[in-house]
Amino acid sequence: MLPVKASNSVSVPSTGMKKLGESAEKRHNGRVDLYWVADEKLVAKWFIPKTVRLFGDWPSQGIASRCAILQAEMLEWAAGREPGRNSFALGTIGWICRAFETDADSPIHERRRDTRVFAGNYIRHLVEAAGDERMADIIGRDVRRWHRTWANEIGERAAYAYVRTLRRVVNCGCELRDRDAIELAAVLSKTTFPQPRARKLRPSHAMIVALRTAPHEAGRPSIALAVTLQFELGLRQKDVIGEWDRPDAQARERIGGAITDGAWVWDWGLVWNHIDGTVLRKPTSKSNGHEIAEHDLSHYPELIAELPPRGVGPLVIDERSGLPWRRSHFSRTFRGIVRACGWPDGIWNMDSRAGAVTEGFEASATPADVMRAATHTQLSTTMLYNRGSVVQSGRVAEIRAARRKAKPSP
Repeated sequence: MLPVKASNSVSVPSTGMKKLGESAEKRHNGRVDLYWVADEKLVAKWFIPKTVRLFGDWPSQGIASRCAILQAEMLEWAAGREPGRNSFALGTIGWICRAFETDADSPIHERRRDTRVFAGNYIRHLVEAAGDERMADIIGRDVRRWHRTWANEIGERAAYAYVRTLRRVVNCGCELRDRDAIELAAVLSKTTFPQPRARKLRPSHAMIVALRTAPHEAGRPSIALAVTLQFELGLRQKDVIGEWDRPDAQARERIGGAITDGAWVWDWGLVWNHIDGTVLRKPTSKSNGHEIAEHDLSHYPELIAELPPRGVGPLVIDERSGLPWRRSHFSRTFRGIVRACGWPDGIWNMDSRAGAVTEGFEASATPADVMRAATHTQLSTTMLYNRGSVVQSGRVAEIRAARRKAKPSP
């Protein structure tokens, strides 16, 4: 007897394949559906798919072979290797998601590791929600319903990210000239969704000053240095502390002279070679090094006060490990310190960049200069980081009042 998922039981001839995760479900009309079911412990660790519908008569060698393949893929995933086969039915959301992640020419491979990780998380949830849905059957109303469900369960921002991820994987299907993907992409292009509200919070200069003492007292001066670099120069966190990536074996063999930790390689962080005299020139990670952040540090005495004596290698080092920070460890340590300084949890470390842009606008810097300092290529992007309101609207009011005095109304 195989495990039964419904209240009604069904007898299925035993062939010793139960250990491969087969399950049977009897419908009210008497039809028996067979499923392969993944190990629940691996599902808890985000393995997908959780179940796969099996088609055909039982017992049969075809179903047994299909179960053996699915089981091998699951065990291969558990061993830390990506399966070589796409176990989803052709034309389904699960199939196109799997192709997006594994196809050698997929655009996802051109992205940085953190982007690939975030995309993978969204894809796993997308597959869980709609992996068995056929693209040919999906209409805009279906996606709207999914979006409403996601927004209620996990929030507007994550729901919008799921829709964006769906569009990206479907566009990948367009590159493969899959007809169903092309038709669904056209539907998604005409289906609009409310964008999440823009973030409004950002740290002020006073908050940054209050933060600098606590990290030193906690033996973590690198936290004060990192946040000061981000706020004063408008740098992204990744361009300050870098990121750890795990290249494949062939790429790893080509890397020499890098900072490593086992199979992990550090990249994109700020190093002393980026500073020549008082001028800092840092290729930005967002642009894959095409844009350069340039700053004369002599204009930032508070930042210079945080800099350690000149050395070699990374500027910002985890005091405990002696290596550059891991992103998750940095975030946890940062949060503990800023809470002690009175920062609300709603202000994140990445908001330091918005704080730099906003302070520039509040100081009456020209939009073009602020855009260049932030290494943006479009002013519209810069304005998304401008979170000032009262100071800037007050300045507009002063200008209007001065004009009225100088030129009486007719």
